[in-house]
Amino acid sequence: MTSRTLNPEKIVRTAMQLINEQIPLSFTNISKQLGTRSQALYNYFTDVKSLNVAIAKLYSTDLFNFLQSALIGISGKAAVIRYAISVRNYSLEHFRIAQFVISTPREQLQANQADASDWSIRNLLNQLLDTMSLTPTQHLNASRMIRNLVIGEILNVGSGWFKNETVAETASFERMLTVGLKHLDEL
Repeated sequence: MTSRTLNPEKIVRTAMQLINEQIPLSFTNISKQLGTRSQALYNYFTDVKSLNVAIAKLYSTDLFNFLQSALIGISGKAAVIRYAISVRNYSLEHFRIAQFVISTPREQLQANQADASDWSIRNLLNQLLDTMSLTPTQHLNASRMIRNLVIGEILNVGSGWFKNETVAETASFERMLTVGLKHLDEL
């Protein structure tokens, strides 16, 4: 591959493909997939850590765009529930990448621009919660509860921990969200 066809997004998308295929993430493996030398990647990323940040940023941007279209025309509690379900479903569809991003240390992301993408997703949740007339404490507790439920659901369902026919995974998730939001005044 010539340098004219190599670009940061192509490198990141290739890295994401390797993660999905459970191939170790290295410049050597990425360059083999792209048909170039690993040294060519250093023109775009200084090391694998900077690539990890770019992966998190692209995933967060893609998720944010997905959420914007999923939330058109709704607000209040219904929008908060749709937000949580949408993040859950999107992340399960892209489980290996979601797992990779979740496991990326926050300090790594905060030191780089990827944190801004992550914050846009969090800010969207906060804007939705703002429509529910919550006290500051309820707002914070609701935000934390939803993030805990979503991340827990992604990791547990994606890892196969919630395989039980008695109650469908999606049904129990929606029920936990509904009950949690109904009882915010108790938190």
